Amino acid sequence: MRRVGSKKGFTLVELSLSIAFISILSITVALIINDAISTYRRGVTLNQVNTTGMDIVDDLRAAIQNSPAKSVKGECGSNYNGSSMSDERTACEDDGARKFVEVKKVMDVDIDNDGVVEKNMPAYGAFCTGAYSYIWNSGYFYAENMPLAGVGGNAQLVYKDDENNSITVSDFRFLKIKDQRRAVCISAVNGVDHEKYPTGDIDISSTFDISGYGALTEEPEVILANDSINPLALYDLSAAAPASNGLGTDSYYSVSFILGTVQGGINVMSAGNFCKTPESYDSLENFDYCAINKFNFAAQATGG
Repeated sequence: MRRVGSKKGFTLVELSLSIAFISILSITVALIINDAISTYRRGVTLNQVNTTGMDIVDDLRAAIQNSPAKSVKGECGSNYNGSSMSDERTACEDDGARKFVEVKKVMDVDIDNDGVVEKNMPAYGAFCTGAYSYIWNSGYFYAENMPLAGVGGNAQLVYKDDENNSITVSDFRFLKIKDQRRAVCISAVNGVDHEKYPTGDIDISSTFDISGYGALTEEPEVILANDSINPLALYDLSAAAPASNGLGTDSYYSVSFILGTVQGGINVMSAGNFCKTPESYDSLENFDYCAINKFNFAAQATGG
């Protein structure tokens, strides 16, 4: 007796339904994984901004605490003692010699490359404590999508080493220098045309040249380098003139700075500090997440 072979199998409808189910399941899993990766990247970026920001606060606060407690106004007489500088000296004393503490360069920037120019966007500047000085370059100079990327003019430092060699440090985002004379800020102020900028805001050069103020006793320290390992930069730094009790025993500084990623179209303006909408940078390669935070702190100078 001949046995008839079994003809069991999937019908075309069953096969189609199975493929559709597997496809839907794969897409769902892929979306969940992608969302998890995005959440992880967001958390890592936010943590990096906050951790780096607090490290910078600690560094700045330590420098301020070790800086002289005496009033900075004494620098006005030392640097503006000529008869032609009497008005500048008066203005310097009136604002507490603020320009010997903090200087800044602002530029007009087209953030979105759409023809709309934002006025007076911070480009670079310096903060001088009397113990250490800091030079920062705005994040607008970095990353391919930034409006000043590839444009020269970001700040650099020129100094003399202990062998009297002239050294230039450039391509950094945040730099720290031992500078008890506040030479970084003083050189920026003294290097401008005072006939053109008698008492108002100064148009400082991108080169902070302190080679005429003696050799540095310590090598400059790069706090934020221009690399992809730590893709963060300052977008602004401001410091009020230190308030003194008049006895010369202590001074108080109020400092704020904005730290953010170098991608994401960050806009720093008086109405607020923000990243562009995610749709604006979805096409960027190797982009994790846009984040920005503002840090404010006060510190007391108690040094000699």
